[in-house]
Amino acid sequence: CGVCGGAGSETGYTCDGTPELFTFSQSTQQAFYFIVDVSIDGESVDSLDWVGVFNGDVCVGARQWNTLGCGGGICDVAAMGYTGNAATEGYCLPGDIITFKIFDSSDNTYIDAIPSENYPWSNMGTNIVDSLMSCSDGSELDCAGDCGGSAELDVCGVCDGGVTEVSECIVCPDGMDIDC
Repeated sequence: CGVCGGAGSETGYTCDGTPELFTFSQSTQQAFYFIVDVSIDGESVDSLDWVGVFNGDVCVGARQWNTLGCGGGICDVAAMGYTGNAATEGYCLPGDIITFKIFDSSDNTYIDAIPSENYPWSNMGTNIVDSLMSCSDGSELDCAGDCGGSAELDVCGVCDGGVTEVSECIVCPDGMDIDC
């Protein structure tokens, strides 16, 4: 793009101000992911940071995460779908699970992010994700959302619940034995 010449690769942004890895083509097939809270190391991202969605290693959508410009402070990011043409090659198909990255504008880095819920992609799908979290040091999030933490899901699917026997997960109506 002649105006910015080679500056895009030096700054980490394209000529239009989009982070380089977050470029994508618009599609008529779309699903929307409304995300309540986006954080890095437990701190909310700032208004210059971006959220990108990926199908494998293909960026299928992105937006700057300025919650002041979003309805009720909750922004959405659209994930584009495959329409059969070259511009949308590798884009989402029904049932695909997208992944997320955060572009931290303060140091021009891309960080993998984990959603609190994963929703399969479907055209015109509307999904609400409570949180999108990431760790700037590359460590893994534990089930409690702590970077590098040690909390684990127990056999009942409870974070740090400590239950080791599946039979302890079963809750029966009053008066019924464990076999309900």
